[in-house]
Amino acid sequence: MSRRKRPNWVNKIASERMQILFNQAEEEFSTHPERSDRYVKLTRDISTKYNIPLPDYWRGRFCKNCNKFLKPGFNLRVRLKDNMIHRQCLECGHVTRVPYTKKDK
Repeated sequence: MSRRKRPNWVNKIASERMQILFNQAEEEFSTHPERSDRYVKLTRDISTKYNIPLPDYWRGRFCKNCNKFLKPGFNLRVRLKDNMIHRQCLECGHVTRVPYTKKDK
């Protein structure tokens, strides 16, 4: 038995909803950080349910361990070490390492 594919309009609505939730999470972070965390959780749930990957510019905006919205200087520490970007969540202590290369002049 094969699973049927969702119509494109459903995926489009889900993507728009994810965009709205992330924008609201960014706006609400300064006043209600717990609300921002809830928006991130909802976005990840939508992404999982409809099998839509998150864009690259959103993947680094939340902790993959505790689902908290991350903002550098408030609850995120960013360090450059050994050709790696170390991003540490200050809520749970989870460290994400992303490689980078230096550009030649």
